[in-house]
Amino acid sequence: MITQGVVAPAIIMGAIVWSIVELFTPPGKTIEDLLARIIPAFVIGGLIGGFLGYEYNFGTYIIRPAMSGNVDAVFFLISVLIASIAVTWNAAWQHKHGFRGQTGSGHRLHSAESGSSKGARGMIALLIIFITFLLIVPIGAAVGNAFVAGHDSSPVLQGESQASYITGSSGPVPFGSVNGTATFDFPSTTSNNVTTYSHTVYIKTGLTIAELNDFAVSKIVLAANVKGFTAVMGTGNSSKTFTPITSGSSGNSTSLAIHISPNLLTGVQSSPVVFKITANATSMSLAIHTYGNNGQVTVFGPYQVMQFTYLLGGVVLLASAFFSLSMYDMPVNMARGAMRKAAGGGRK
Repeated sequence: MITQGVVAPAIIMGAIVWSIVELFTPPGKTIEDLLARIIPAFVIGGLIGGFLGYEYNFGTYIIRPAMSGNVDAVFFLISVLIASIAVTWNAAWQHKHGFRGQTGSGHRLHSAESGSSKGARGMIALLIIFITFLLIVPIGAAVGNAFVAGHDSSPVLQGESQASYITGSSGPVPFGSVNGTATFDFPSTTSNNVTTYSHTVYIKTGLTIAELNDFAVSKIVLAANVKGFTAVMGTGNSSKTFTPITSGSSGNSTSLAIHISPNLLTGVQSSPVVFKITANATSMSLAIHTYGNNGQVTVFGPYQVMQFTYLLGGVVLLASAFFSLSMYDMPVNMARGAMRKAAGGGRK
């Protein structure tokens, strides 16, 4: 749930739906009025927000990098929190005030800005908040992908892609390396003259998450001498600290291509890349080939553009949160009319 970021978007979307409901309903007078609006709003908004958060990887794009210490992502997440509080606070204030199309005793706004203006302003702000908190970072990643499209399929980081350490359930596993291909035996135990193999090892490489981002790595190919092996790409130093990122199976082939999307590489950038390999074999030879952007640091790759969208999105969220507050008058129409009147007077 945290990884995919279902809960946070569900809460934010619930607050947005509640705010929209309060914009178009008469002022509430009883606790029943409040419950009749807030419960359906958060149920509907929660379902929509949770689904969209899962589909657009809110957790891996926003929560994981923020928890990993990415300062830009932390700023964006704080901006999301502030915008959420502002929307909720505003919805609560709106509950007791009249807005668009509401007339009658006690329903009129006593302010310099009309109810229609406040309603229109609120809807615009909510739309901007919705688009920004959910879509701006995935859009940034897509733009970064577009920048390197066609240039991210060359062999890169060949020296770093080799195995530097192999471990099993009982400790280090000896291996030999020739031209980047590591050969090793799977850990085994012998009891009553019966040898049992664990068939699983953890291969630490010289790669880091930061290097995969710097070179806009789009694919990692594992080439072995056995068929039907599975690989889990992750980070860590051993089975106890291993954190999975993505996985795949070679099926009836001796090679496995793991495709890398930007949301997979938002964790701690200094983390080493580790592969958990499982095969129904007693020994194995494995070569790791990394493909990315021509061996040069990518200035406008997905990760780099995402850093910009964290900052841009945070600023937009804070501005939209303030713009959405209905308790303050922002007589945009009055200012526009005054400007037109002044412009007309100047022409005379």
